[in-house]
This record gives sequence, structure tokens and C-alpha cells, in this order.
Amino acid sequence: MTMNKSNQNALLILLSEYLFIFLPFLVIGIIKIYRADFSTFFQAADWSFAASILFGQVIVKLVSGSVIHSKAKWQRVVVLLSFILVLGLVPSLVVLALILIDGGVSSFLVKTQLVLFSLASVVFFWIGSAAHAMIEEG
Repeated sequence: MTMNKSNQNALLILLSEYLFIFLPFLVIGIIKIYRADFSTFFQAADWSFAASILFGQVIVKLVSGSVIHSKAKWQRVVVLLSFILVLGLVPSLVVLALILIDGGVSSFLVKTQLVLFSLASVVFFWIGSAAHAMIEEG
């Protein structure tokens, strides 16, 4: 499967955005290693916060792409937005709130936020690249 120039540009732009979301985790990881406290690295609510940002960014890109692209099928966009909101953004925000209340001690919440962050990352690149292609096609 050959990647065309538009897809490659979309992935590069998404990667540059993603790196700025991931940068704080690098800093936090370095600090945790320096303080010999890396075991709590995944307990921070930052993972849910970042997942929320990624899902939100995808929503903005998808809406922008569908508005700009004149041939976008609005029914598919609405269903996709609904899935992202219901299965991504809202659960990320709920887990964020619960971790902030709980202090990150619940192993279930810690694992859930890592799954949501992973899902958000995949959705960010997958749907985000399609949305970016719609924006470029105009």
C-alpha cells in the first residue's frame, strides 16, 4: 500500500500536533525517573486529560473537514462524531474526574485511562488523517 502525498502530509501534521500533546509525558517521565518514583507515572490524571484533548481535536478536524469538503456525507460524519463523543470524549472526561477524586489509586481507573489514551491516539491518527485529507481536498 503506497501512501500518497496528501496522506503523508496529513500524518506529518498530525504527528507534529501529537508530539506537543506527548511532550508533557516525557517531562513527567524524566522527573519520575529522577525522583525514583516511576511506579506512579501511569496513575496521573494527565493520561485522561490528554485523551480528552485528542478526542476533541479529532472532533474539530472532522467537523472542519466535513464543512469544507462539499461532497462529505453528513450522515456518516454525524455517526462518526456520535461514536467519538459517546465512546471517547465523555468516558475520558468521566475517568478524568474519577481519577482526580480517587487520587489515582484505583487500578481499574488507571488501566481504563491508558486504554482510552491508546484509543484516542489511534482515532487521532486514523480519523484525523481522513479529516485532514477532506480539508485539503476542499
